[in-house]
Amino acid sequence: MPRLTIGTEPIQVAWLNNKRFSLSVQHLPSSIYAGNTGLIFGKFGSAPKADTASNTWDFVLTSGSADGTNINENLPEAPDKRDLWLISDTAAQIVNVIEKNRNEAGAPQT
Repeated sequence: MPRLTIGTEPIQVAWLNNKRFSLSVQHLPSSIYAGNTGLIFGKFGSAPKADTASNTWDFVLTSGSADGTNINENLPEAPDKRDLWLISDTAAQIVNVIEKNRNEAGAPQT
């Protein structure tokens, strides 16, 4: 996927995918995008709240960090194949979202 802009309203960035091998989200560093100083909250299966005190998120990204499912590709498939939602506590945060799928033979493909 291309670079996406995440704001203060939740956005779905990946959909339910039973062939998912891996999915990663990188919050681009502020050295590349000066405005990337907020937090990105990610949640599989439903939209999270942009609040560090809530329990509605699966991961939180700071500028320059990345997270997701099976990022290091150590597993034969992604452990979570549900849709992925992102929201930020700050407007206009830029992220990369990369999803890889398994082909019919089970090998990963982009």
